[in-house]
Amino acid sequence: MRYVKERGRILRFVVQLEVYLEDIWTPVTRYDNAHRFVHRDDIRPDGTQIKTPPMAFASNEDAFNFALRDLRVNYSFYIERYRQWKRI
Repeated sequence: MRYVKERGRILRFVVQLEVYLEDIWTPVTRYDNAHRFVHRDDIRPDGTQIKTPPMAFASNEDAFNFALRDLRVNYSFYIERYRQWKRI
């Protein structure tokens, strides 16, 4: 998780879920606003990314908190899906 704040407001952020597999930390999914819009990248074992369409939030703070909540609540789904992709 990284973010940049100015005057108490989040300007940019990345919230990434990683799993420890085969002795390395591997990114599984990530939320960010790097392209001036919020989206999620689901990362496949071959490194390709499935990008969601832009997501609308009232503020970057709302998007950041949504990302944290989603990954805390659904981490097992994202990790299991990644493992299934790896088996294919």
